[in-house]
Amino acid sequence: MPRHGILFAFIICLPLTAFLRTITAEVRAQEGPRPAPSQRNRAGDQAGSAETTYTSKDSLAVQVENALARGDLNSARLLLAKFLEAPGLTADDLLQVGVNLAQHDLYLEASEVFRRCTTDHPKVFEGFYNLSLAQLALQKPRDALENLAKAPQASPRGELARTYLRGKIESDLGQYTEAERDLSTAFAAAPQDENSGLDLGLCYIRERKYQPAAETFRKALGFHEDSPYLRLGLAVAQYLGGLAADSIETCRALLSRQPNFSPARVMMAFALYMQGRVDEAAILSAQGLRDPSPFPYLYYIHAAALLKLQSKDYGTMVNDLTLAVQSIPHCALCYLALSKVHRRKGELETATTDLRTALGLDPGLAEAWYNLASVYDQAGRHLEAQQARREFDKVKEIKANLETEMLRDVFLKTLGVDGLPQR
Repeated sequence: MPRHGILFAFIICLPLTAFLRTITAEVRAQEGPRPAPSQRNRAGDQAGSAETTYTSKDSLAVQVENALARGDLNSARLLLAKFLEAPGLTADDLLQVGVNLAQHDLYLEASEVFRRCTTDHPKVFEGFYNLSLAQLALQKPRDALENLAKAPQASPRGELARTYLRGKIESDLGQYTEAERDLSTAFAAAPQDENSGLDLGLCYIRERKYQPAAETFRKALGFHEDSPYLRLGLAVAQYLGGLAADSIETCRALLSRQPNFSPARVMMAFALYMQGRVDEAAILSAQGLRDPSPFPYLYYIHAAALLKLQSKDYGTMVNDLTLAVQSIPHCALCYLALSKVHRRKGELETATTDLRTALGLDPGLAEAWYNLASVYDQAGRHLEAQQARREFDKVKEIKANLETEMLRDVFLKTLGVDGLPQR
């Protein structure tokens, strides 16, 4: 009998804008203040108009900032176009506006500003670095890597930042050997950097090196004891490394510090479920659904636990799974669970539709083929049942470790990577 599959994910919000905000200040602190550009270096400036040009572009930068603060993105884009037409924009002007745009998730517009910075000020490291970050946010890792390589030599702090970001991009590209090398270098040089520890740990997870991943997260927690992201990463590495009990305790400790950190509740509920402690998983996931912002996968785990407990609360299960389907992209296992609820209610036609939807999302989902054959037999459709069994026989070995693989892959996807090289 195929094992009951569980799909869940984790949200870790360490946005790229955090790097965009800090890199300029950090590099500048190492390199000292940047001298003000002379009037003769301002393209198109003339003695009688230099001050007017500065005031005009300075005012536009402020207007862009104000429009973003108001949430008026259309006005911000119109003002940005005028800003970029202005001559004599300093590197500071461009970096400030670009970072502000990135903080509002306008990465395409931010990349245009940073590209202008690299064109007008090719000796400024931050312009290339921030352009690379923006391109990474736009899921253009190859462009990001190319522009990072073009950045001029920087201070030791800047070169360390380059090494770290290069490793992050290499990981997105599936170049794990190179990524591990660069991220390890960055973490060894600055173990107090939360981002370095997180990304090195994730790189190990992608390589299925779960013990080094756990060691990395544990070491980083020595500097950031209250980081929910590092502690969650540790819990994931422990579970994938076969230490489910340790993972549960790590999640318990995390929830004691941050009771509303929903991803930890998902991890813990999943681990409890897979340990056979289904009643505890049902209680924990139900508690999580009362959180201010419950993590969508809690709906799935709650319904899956109720199914395992032979609950007859079909309304709750259908409601949970409907919400899960609406929130979780391509959730084949949500439809598989829905089919079980509908089958228990005697709604064989609806159950068949659910299973067909699940298989449309994941044709290799063995349990769906198995259940489809059983539903067909129950409905008297024996020839179709035989065909479904043949399909099940083809895929059952491939999907033997469905739960663990989905744990690993979905965790990585929620961090903005899909586990596959970008082409």
